[in-house]
Amino acid sequence: MKKKYFLLTLFLFFSMGLLACAQESPKNLVLDNFEGEIIGGPQGTIDAGGGNGSSVAVSGDKTNKEAGEQSLKIDYDAVSGGYIWVARGYNLDVKGAAAWLVEPENIKWDSYGAISFYMFGTDSKLRMAFDVKDAGGEMFRFMVTDDFKGWKQIVCPFSQFFPRGDWQPATATVNGLLEFPIKSFQFEPIAVAKGIVNIDEVALEPLN
Repeated sequence: MKKKYFLLTLFLFFSMGLLACAQESPKNLVLDNFEGEIIGGPQGTIDAGGGNGSSVAVSGDKTNKEAGEQSLKIDYDAVSGGYIWVARGYNLDVKGAAAWLVEPENIKWDSYGAISFYMFGTDSKLRMAFDVKDAGGEMFRFMVTDDFKGWKQIVCPFSQFFPRGDWQPATATVNGLLEFPIKSFQFEPIAVAKGIVNIDEVALEPLN
């Protein structure tokens, strides 16, 4: 009988230890894994386009992916003076781009300190902007350089985003403060550059 009580106590001890470890190790929250149809255009699932001579096309790439069935393939031609956007989220012109796995209002934003994504590098030296649009519609930017090869997780701390100085939406409340919930994110290869970049699994990263 004593042996049974000892084993039961030991089991409860380890169970509580495992529970404590789980509580102390918060997980990330995947916002978008780019599964399903990837279609640009007004009736598509990605709000993508270019202007002033720059152009972009998006598709799902099943041959080069970090997780799941496919990644987001961005085929870009960024010229001097032009601009590109490849966006996903809410309050965008393309309503079908509201395809996050979790809606912004259902996220406990104060539990997270960064947003991340996987990028397939080719050491092309491409400079790419990763923008987020905050609760007031203001755009904030984080810069990435393709100076590596293969898949790499890019972690973008919220504290390192800065307000876009070149352009803000006319309807934005511009105050220089990143306010939650974030409504959308977008990628913009910076001119002058031409090529392909693959992106996969955008997620929120816990504070600790």
